[in-house]
Amino acid sequence: MRLPPPLLTRFTCSSKGAVAIEFAFLMPVLIILLMLGVQVVAYVNCVRKVELLATSISEMISQAAPQPGASTAYVNAQDLHFAYDAGLVVFPYLMSDARRQGVAWWQDIYIDFASVQFASINGKSCPANGDQSSCYNANVVWTSSGTTGTNYRACGTSAGQAPYQQPMNDTSSPSKLSLPRSIFGAGSVVVIDVVFTFHPVFAGNLLPTLTIARSVYVRPRYATLIDFDTTNNDGIATLCNGYS
Repeated sequence: MRLPPPLLTRFTCSSKGAVAIEFAFLMPVLIILLMLGVQVVAYVNCVRKVELLATSISEMISQAAPQPGASTAYVNAQDLHFAYDAGLVVFPYLMSDARRQGVAWWQDIYIDFASVQFASINGKSCPANGDQSSCYNANVVWTSSGTTGTNYRACGTSAGQAPYQQPMNDTSSPSKLSLPRSIFGAGSVVVIDVVFTFHPVFAGNLLPTLTIARSVYVRPRYATLIDFDTTNNDGIATLCNGYS
């Protein structure tokens, strides 16, 4: 009587066995691709939220209205705290990410405010529609030095700081020391800097963290300058010397 072939022989000769082997090899690759895809989608969403957050806060601050007959508007500590807390509404991902990092949500992201006024340089002449950066100095009027981190735009009188914000190319990465050349000109701007570090949820020990930095520069909507009212200031912002 003829004996049936060994189990291994039957398995290797079976087309079903070949499919099982192929699936066993491909399954880990498919799982890795799926996990990477999830991380890419999460990263793209974080980039969009950081951009939206910076834009939303800049709109809130820049719409401060001056008193009747005045050209300067004021914001206070309460206004800045309200704008900062808006981060949770626009970017709720902060709650879960902060919990994974073991920090408070406001320590998981850097949100910094500043008001910058441009002062014309005597004797300088620039074309009306050209680069104005050589004709104006960019002075920091006030800055949110009390928020998390050291990413804020320091007053020009601070130790180790350049006296003015320096011009940079419009395509350069955001910097706390510089402003895009295209925004230099008469008047002032509100600057919002947002920095968030993206930590991959899966394989966090293998994949690198990615820093998302966005800055928004907006002209005041109803005033020539947005100043800071130091009344009841809890340290969230600093008014630079020479301004009141």
